Amino acid sequence: MARRAVNAVRWAVVASLGSRILLFVVALATVATIGVRERAAFLRDPRAEALSGFAGRLFGPWAHWDGVWYVRIAADGYAAHENSQAFFPLYPLLVRAAAYVLGGDLVVAGVVVSVVCYGAAMALLFRLVRDELGAPVALWSVVFISVFPTALVFQAVYSESLFLMLTLLCFSAARRGQWLAAGVAGLLATATRSTGLALLVPLAFMWWEQWRGAGLRLPGGPAAPKRPGKRPKPWTVVALALVPVGLAVYMVYLWQAFGDPLLFGAVQGNWGRGLAAPWTAIVEGVRSAYDGVAWLAGEGLGALAGTRNDSGGMPIQELANVLEFAGLAAGIVLVVVCWRTLPAPYTLYALAALLFPLFYPAAGRPLSSLPRFVLVDFPLFIGLAAVLVPRPLARWAVAACFSFLLIVGTVYFAAWF
Repeated sequence: MARRAVNAVRWAVVASLGSRILLFVVALATVATIGVRERAAFLRDPRAEALSGFAGRLFGPWAHWDGVWYVRIAADGYAAHENSQAFFPLYPLLVRAAAYVLGGDLVVAGVVVSVVCYGAAMALLFRLVRDELGAPVALWSVVFISVFPTALVFQAVYSESLFLMLTLLCFSAARRGQWLAAGVAGLLATATRSTGLALLVPLAFMWWEQWRGAGLRLPGGPAAPKRPGKRPKPWTVVALALVPVGLAVYMVYLWQAFGDPLLFGAVQGNWGRGLAAPWTAIVEGVRSAYDGVAWLAGEGLGALAGTRNDSGGMPIQELANVLEFAGLAAGIVLVVVCWRTLPAPYTLYALAALLFPLFYPAAGRPLSSLPRFVLVDFPLFIGLAAVLVPRPLARWAVAACFSFLLIVGTVYFAAWF
């Protein structure tokens, strides 16, 4: 049994490290063969393109799209760039600090921060799942999240790696009854992305379970643990209040600097986003996905390579609506899987984290970026692993399908389609 656990650790390291090396190689090959497409001026920044030679080919492809915004914020702060307040501050602060240590280049610093946080997140994920469900499920949880089609952003100048690491740290600390550490990790998570507020749901549930001394079971879910953890001291409930403090601190800054504590939400209009009920995003997502399928059927797949949009790439809206709805559908299915297989706190977080981005649909792309938001909804991958570990053929087929789509996505990302 011990040998099996050690092998699981080794293969989890291979999956984590191997997937990152593969994607660096794919991006390098893409730049060397396809090249980088021209794009609109608002998607360019000299600091994101300062590297040349091999370093430029190695690191440059990972500072595209949102990476440009993070580079700008790390270099100049928020006041210099309109609408930049949509991006929360902890990640660009870390990038700026890392750049100071690493010699000044913000792109290199961003990639290093993302990769280090990704490695820490995989270690936390493996330990958390091993303790709950065993080493095989832990291994395949790491595999599935590492090769998920949007997992390329784990090494890009994006905040996903940092956010995932902090949410896992928060969850792990809470499961062990370390409530102050859980609250601080949750605070840092909400300083990285507003989705960190979703952590309040499972944290409150876990605290109540530990206070009662007995686990709680969702209807139709697996049996609850008889001893969910050491009973917390009453004052530790205050740790839950730390979670929204990260958002509150950012709001105070926005109020002082720009006169509007809710500016982070208001500027979402730059991306066509607006506050709405979650079912609005779902209904519009279904309609947009149908239109996307009809467009693809009429134009053929060749149109994806031959047509350009205003930003200089392919007509992403039609294809994106189809892929983003697929991400939502997969998320819904996996929430059901979590409900049937995982302890209640995992399911509650999976559901809350999936619902959160649906409150801000975008015009034309109501489910914009949803597959990337699904990526950091870590219980979904634990549920998938728990179901597929006893089914070798199915789990390898899913991993192969994910890997193929990940490689294709990396090519498009690196070439700036």
